[in-house]
Amino acid sequence: MGLVVCLTFAWFSAPDLALTQLAVEAVTTVLFLLGLRWLPPRVVRDDPLLRQRARWRRRRDFLLAGLAGGGLAALSYAMLTRTAPQSISPFFIGRSLPEGGGTNVVNVMLVDFRAFDTLGEITVLGIVGLTVYALLRRFRPPGESVEVPKQQRAIPAKASTDLVKPRDSGDPARGYLLVPAVLVRLLLPVAAVLALHLFMRGHNEPGGGFVAGLVMAIAFIAQYMVGGTRWVENRMNLQPPRWIAAGLLLALSTGLGSLAFGYPFLTTHTAHFTLPVLGEIHLPSAFLFDLGVFAVVLGSTLLLLTAIAHQSLRSHRRPGRAAAGEGGA
Repeated sequence: MGLVVCLTFAWFSAPDLALTQLAVEAVTTVLFLLGLRWLPPRVVRDDPLLRQRARWRRRRDFLLAGLAGGGLAALSYAMLTRTAPQSISPFFIGRSLPEGGGTNVVNVMLVDFRAFDTLGEITVLGIVGLTVYALLRRFRPPGESVEVPKQQRAIPAKASTDLVKPRDSGDPARGYLLVPAVLVRLLLPVAAVLALHLFMRGHNEPGGGFVAGLVMAIAFIAQYMVGGTRWVENRMNLQPPRWIAAGLLLALSTGLGSLAFGYPFLTTHTAHFTLPVLGEIHLPSAFLFDLGVFAVVLGSTLLLLTAIAHQSLRSHRRPGRAAAGEGGA
């Protein structure tokens, strides 16, 4: 479904949204997997009446889902294919370059014309990340989900990893995780370069701070998935809350900077200068605002996913505390 949405955005000449949607789908898949990791296993009951009720319930849910999904799809198709005599597209297309200083209409809309709206969106995103983190501080996974999965138990005892011995994070992943561990470590600098490329070209080509932040977050999350939480956090001081705070402060400071020059809040300005080798370069003030968007997206995404990943550490920490309590008694 996510790939179809990406193709739809590309079909309607919105490559920025297609890139962002593709990155969002990757993050959402990881989020689903982390959530399913802590769900209790399905209880199978040998009761014909319960099986019959479950069968009818699935049929009812399938019918309702089909009607709702088909109805919304038909409504979306009807709205997207109808002519819009009073479309606002010509306004932004005609003013994107002369007034916004960029040829990427979507990015110019987000960080120039609708910057105040984007500031509100990243503020909400940061609040959501902090709220989920706070709520999960008191979450404890069910007992039947704490046990290490069968595939990880199959690793030889001599292959000391933080997946087999959560308190020992001195060695990287080994065994069947050796090849993925090497790949994700090679992926990190490549993803950083790609994120920088998408961020720097965002004002004139498909890209921007939002998709760049998601790409970088996916690269960090891949390290967590293969290397383990302790291994990553012993080697990288990521501090997602600080990314959120720095991003919001930078975006707000960019908007307040225009007030110092007598312009309305979040008014953008583009400076043109010439460098010896690179030639003429234009640097919009929205570049700093987009950098704030990048920081908030990166921090919020990491905080959301790592807050769920930390439950594995807490689940292994509980037996140690219980044993300590018994010994003290």
